[in-house]
Amino acid sequence: MNLVSIIIPCYNYGWLLPETLDSVLAQTYPHWECLLIDDGSTDNSRAIGEEYQARDARFRYIYQDNKGMSAARNHGIREARGTYLQFLDSDDLLAPGKLQTQVALLESHREADLVYGDMRYFRHGAPDTLSRSANMQDEAWVHGVQGQGEELLNALLEGNIMVSNAPLLRMKLLKKVGVFDEELRWVEDWQYWIRCAMAGAHFLFDPRPEAWALVRVHPTSTSHNAYRMHEKEVQVRRQLTPQLQAIGAARAVDINEIAIVRSAANLARHNLTTGSIPAGIRGYWKLARQTGRYGYYLKSIPYWLKTRLLSQSR
Repeated sequence: MNLVSIIIPCYNYGWLLPETLDSVLAQTYPHWECLLIDDGSTDNSRAIGEEYQARDARFRYIYQDNKGMSAARNHGIREARGTYLQFLDSDDLLAPGKLQTQVALLESHREADLVYGDMRYFRHGAPDTLSRSANMQDEAWVHGVQGQGEELLNALLEGNIMVSNAPLLRMKLLKKVGVFDEELRWVEDWQYWIRCAMAGAHFLFDPRPEAWALVRVHPTSTSHNAYRMHEKEVQVRRQLTPQLQAIGAARAVDINEIAIVRSAANLARHNLTTGSIPAGIRGYWKLARQTGRYGYYLKSIPYWLKTRLLSQSR
């Protein structure tokens, strides 16, 4: 029975951590180790981690100075001893059958480098109400793309296809692709899936409920930081362009460039309506120069400023 290494980065989520660790204990697949990487927490995370470590030797509590989630995940990867690897954020959960279901799939599909499933969001305090979208309106966005090569890469460049705790990965894939980019504080998982696809990884999808990833929605979760995520998405996409050009992925380059313009316009609109007005003006001016659509983008500036003033006057 192959070992699964579960890596949980944690920063000041002691108030939610027991529920997350209990979902690990509830796994029907017993051969796992759980690496809890405490990223410099100042709350009770250490006490909880040490309590679970004392209760079950499969838990390993590891402390590091605060360096960010990617650095914490990378620390876990270096410490991991498993054949397979499962990421889990410290406020999220795994369905009880997730490891068992996905280990069986990887062992019966030797061509697959990772298998991922569907996910459901739930509001903190209401675990029985599930949604396919973070706004709790049950809007599906996981389309089950699988395979490898150009089609997979293009789908990932259209947008993320899974949450961070959805896949189970072969450790040999991580050794091939490398670790997470520690400079990224947002969208680091999406960027990693793209790197996997560019390295030729084969993705497998299985939507069965027993393998669902469960994502908690609460005031401090990343689900409520859409602006920062879009901001970093633009940064990642701009870094990807020369890499995609280097491998001759013409369609991927086109998809990426269209998405850059779309996301940059969304950021500019956000700044003009609720954020920094100078940043919004700079954003639209840059888009006008890049695309040559001066009339369209420069007319957007007074339109969204007027929208802002009207909303403030109500």
